Amino acid sequence: MRRKMIVSIAMAAGLFGASAVFADSATVPVASLQPAVHLEKPQLYGTGGKLILSDSPETISGTGALYRDRVEGEFRVFWHHQNTSSSIYAVGVAVTNTSNQTVKLYTKGSGIGTNLYVDVAGQNALADFLNSQNDKRLAAALEPGQSYYVSKPTEPEITNSGIVQFEALTKQGNRPAQVTVTTLSYDAPPEHPDQIAVLPEDSHTRGTFPHFDRFGLIRYDTATGNAFLRVDSAAYGQWSDSMPGEYEEGWDAVGGKTVINNGNYGVMYRFGVRVTNSLHERRTGSLYLNPSGGYGHFALLWNKQLYQSGFVSWENAWHITDFKVNPNGGLFSSEMSLTGGSAGPQVIYFTNEPK
Repeated sequence: MRRKMIVSIAMAAGLFGASAVFADSATVPVASLQPAVHLEKPQLYGTGGKLILSDSPETISGTGALYRDRVEGEFRVFWHHQNTSSSIYAVGVAVTNTSNQTVKLYTKGSGIGTNLYVDVAGQNALADFLNSQNDKRLAAALEPGQSYYVSKPTEPEITNSGIVQFEALTKQGNRPAQVTVTTLSYDAPPEHPDQIAVLPEDSHTRGTFPHFDRFGLIRYDTATGNAFLRVDSAAYGQWSDSMPGEYEEGWDAVGGKTVINNGNYGVMYRFGVRVTNSLHERRTGSLYLNPSGGYGHFALLWNKQLYQSGFVSWENAWHITDFKVNPNGGLFSSEMSLTGGSAGPQVIYFTNEPK
């Protein structure tokens, strides 16, 4: 019998301790930020390895595989599932070495959140991932047929939301190695997770997408006054305000069809923010987030500092932080992703006033 490697991750706030966390529930009516100018949409570029999205079936009532595909090299797995049964199941991901040689498997960021509130589960997962994404660790040396699990026990009516990034390399030569990825629910870890039956889909999405990151440069001038930009807007339809290059077509390897990850769940937006100060005086900038038409709990990085919100509704905007703008302007950074369980585009607002 081949040996199995299992990691049950009991996630808690501050587990990785990479940076301080600012939790702030301060909100203002979004109407107080309006009128506001729509910023020029930046061109986004897909980078990084493949993204595996597992959100169908979103609710689970038993054990089984939820999605499966083969990938190689670096990849990220995002899942979001609610246990609607009366039993406790572990929910997560299994990475199986289906090659004929040893594979070194690394993690490069990991977060699992479980909570009665679906958006809190997503926020906890994303916050832990953001805190650990620069921490590359050797998770396992997988022999042929061996599997590595990342999962967490999930009680009835609880949602399990996870985001984990991996890199699979051959032991000899450090070349990208192919592995089989299975998201699943189980009571006891199966000997061959890559062989268990995949549960039927529901109306949500599962699939494999070309890139797990988007890079772009946001430009804001203090002379503009209040301004906004929609992030992870709908991919199509009347509510779409997506940026060029924001969405990529994916492939459902189980259903054999093309799919779209509406909301880009699991995708990290890595923005440079170029602030031009045409007013040529010291200013104080402010950053807000409004889930237009939706709600949720959110987490993001601003200049490598992690911020987390309380509950935010479509009527309000979360006051994330203030930042200094010198007379010559400045360059800032932001990293964000739509948390599992949250809805609506993340509309970011920039304002400024005299220092």
